[in-house]
Amino acid sequence: MTKQLFIIILLLAAISPVFSQEEPQKITIRKESNLAKASYDNVEFKLTAQDKYGNVVNHAVKSFELHYRISNKKIKMMISYSESLTPEMLNELKKLKEAKKIFFTKIMAEDEFGNVVRLPDVIEVQFPDCKIKQELKKQ
Repeated sequence: MTKQLFIIILLLAAISPVFSQEEPQKITIRKESNLAKASYDNVEFKLTAQDKYGNVVNHAVKSFELHYRISNKKIKMMISYSESLTPEMLNELKKLKEAKKIFFTKIMAEDEFGNVVRLPDVIEVQFPDCKIKQELKKQ
């Protein structure tokens, strides 16, 4: 009888720490997306998203901001709610007389599951039209 009581006490002592452990306080879930970055297409004047394998994902970009420096202290900012540059943006970029760095920020894209993802910023150099440059040289 003492031997059986000793075995029961030993089993209870071994099992009790398993039941007394607390559950984790917080479970974090990380949402993953295949979209990795955006790139600027200066022929069609639009932003395209790329997945983590480098494949182009069409019509994924939903909005972005365009910034460029006018002078040393002035910066021009415009917002587009599509993947393409707005007519206002195109008119401003056509007025450029020299090459400028343009910054695409706050790029929001939609992945294949419908989740909105923020992509890293894009920095590009916008060159003026050749005709404008040639006219400036003639003057």
